[in-house]
Amino acid sequence: MVAAMVIVMVVGDGRAVIAALADAETLYVFGVIAARTSKLGLQESDRVRSTPYVTPFGLMRETSLSRDVVEESAGRLKRAGLLEVLVDDGRGYESWRIDEAALAAAATRTAAARSA
Repeated sequence: MVAAMVIVMVVGDGRAVIAALADAETLYVFGVIAARTSKLGLQESDRVRSTPYVTPFGLMRETSLSRDVVEESAGRLKRAGLLEVLVDDGRGYESWRIDEAALAAAATRTAAARSA
């Protein structure tokens, strides 16, 4: 039996999001995770299925970045509250996907702040 735990962090500060995405490698990793886990372009029936998580190995293959760089970038994104994390204790690594609700909330707060 595989033990897994999902961790969801909340975006608390838009500056943290900007700081995380200001790093070129982190922005690249974010873009690849977003592209691999997005439901955009899927038919309505396919959107019902759960969104997949991306492993560090998939990101390494897709980006040609080292595991250390991938995990450091994911750490920045986690601290900024942009990722949902699936922890696989049995295998000893995390998998990630974009926390779309947190991203939407951050965008809404930013838009509201601009209009105020």
